[in-house]
Amino acid sequence: MGMNPLSPEQVHALKVAELGLDASALDLTSPEALAAALRRAAGFLCPCAAPTLVRAVVRPLEGLASDLDAVRVLVEDTLEAMVAHGDLLEQPEIKTDGERKDRVLLYPAPPSFVARSSGAALLLGISPDELSPLPNEFQTRIEYVKHIRRLPAEASLDWRSELTQLGLIELTDATWLKTPTPEGPAQHLQRMDKWLDLAPSSGDVPGLQLLDPARPVHFYRGRWTELRAQTGRFMGRRSQAYGANLWCYVEVRDGRPERFIDLHLVGSNVRGCDEAWWLQMAIDAVRGEPQRYRLREGARGMRALEFFSPVPMWAQRRWDAVGEPSLSGGCLFSYRFRDNEISEEVRFARDILWLSELTENRER
Repeated sequence: MGMNPLSPEQVHALKVAELGLDASALDLTSPEALAAALRRAAGFLCPCAAPTLVRAVVRPLEGLASDLDAVRVLVEDTLEAMVAHGDLLEQPEIKTDGERKDRVLLYPAPPSFVARSSGAALLLGISPDELSPLPNEFQTRIEYVKHIRRLPAEASLDWRSELTQLGLIELTDATWLKTPTPEGPAQHLQRMDKWLDLAPSSGDVPGLQLLDPARPVHFYRGRWTELRAQTGRFMGRRSQAYGANLWCYVEVRDGRPERFIDLHLVGSNVRGCDEAWWLQMAIDAVRGEPQRYRLREGARGMRALEFFSPVPMWAQRRWDAVGEPSLSGGCLFSYRFRDNEISEEVRFARDILWLSELTENRER
């Protein structure tokens, strides 16, 4: 007697369980399952180009996903997030004679972790020969949120000790996030001013807009203004013939640009907008009107941090990993964190981004 074929729902449940995930809550097109499938494919196929991994995950879903094109986009976005998060590393392909090729390949990062002061840990990297380098008793404790894997704090477990004994590499926050070297706002502004001092005279700068540091720091969009009769040094944006406007640091006198530097600096691996937003944080802090965050009480052991201006991508990646985006009125964006994580994130906002708390009295 022949066996009955599995239904698509049964295939989803079977394969999700094989990936070590909860088949009652997820299917194969969920971000968590796609990330797990990408990690598994990378263990077999890397080093390889990104499209190779995408195809390896998308093709088996033919007949199992109602909109394969939408799934392909989600796989590509998930893979990009995993590279930014640190599960995979981008490196130029090396020829047999030692020369670099133009093609960029993906390599699995070694199994590693970031320890949190709360006692929790973030898991990074890929184990090529197995689903996870963790024993089953630890594997079942992992929390999966999209492409992110967390081990929650437990009073009876020291994750730093346990994971190190298992051979995982401990990464610092700076190594994991590839953050710029920590410095004070005055030091950062002085360094940027030295770059601007070296810039040649510019004359007219087409399409120049400036961010006015004198306007309230808790209304980011309202701080942008046209070039008029300003004098000073400003973070700005300038138009170009093709493509998006460029971020820049510009000196103007009586409304006439004198010199500027574009922000993406030579030798920097930070996006231009990230350079600009961090620069503006320094400008505001040095002026004595630092940008703000607001702390809100939340439900179920959670607290929210609300922000009023954009932050660099390396800060947002951190909060994507340890918190969760939340909807909140009266701010630009917000993240929720567990009570035992909030103090570390407040310190990060104050020490690295130079933000100051916005209290109700201050608001009035």
